Amino acid sequence: MTQKEYVSQVDESRGLVQQPSAFDQLKPQQQQFVLELLKHNFNATKAAIEAGYSEKSARSQASQLLTKLNIQAAISEQVKAQQERIMVDADYLLEVLRDDVEADLADLFKENGNLKPVKEWPPVFRRGLVASLKVEAIQVRDNNEQSEIVQVKEVRLADRTKLKELLGKHRAVQAFDKEKDGNEIHIHIEGKDALL
Repeated sequence: MTQKEYVSQVDESRGLVQQPSAFDQLKPQQQQFVLELLKHNFNATKAAIEAGYSEKSARSQASQLLTKLNIQAAISEQVKAQQERIMVDADYLLEVLRDDVEADLADLFKENGNLKPVKEWPPVFRRGLVASLKVEAIQVRDNNEQSEIVQVKEVRLADRTKLKELLGKHRAVQAFDKEKDGNEIHIHIEGKDALL
């Protein structure tokens, strides 16, 4: 007995019957189509080909699959599951953006004006706001032992405007999408079937 079967049996004995997800109710090839759709940024034709539909019929198959309510429900489930797995949703991205915007350069410096060691910098700078560092290695002799101290001499920050733009264009945020309409998922279909 597999773990899934055991859990199902225990749930049934407790009177808890879990409904299978929309994704679980799909045929294997349809499941693969949904997964490939997410993998290929909602390019339905490419997803159909990767799911095993013939290249000749991939566009029409993709178009037909996307009209089915069970496929649409499975796509919605998988998008939500993907966001939970990677913990990136609009709220998270907006929080990161806010942290980037509010980051204070003064937090990188000691009271005497010297740069703090990198390990003492706030995480927001260590995880993306610093594009590059210029460092200098200084040879130090102490009790006939020679060692090297690395000092940061210059800090170049990432282009904050570009970061904001990239975050705003993320499909979960869609800050610059004039056609944003809440719950709809926009899917790209290539070729003549895009006109259907």
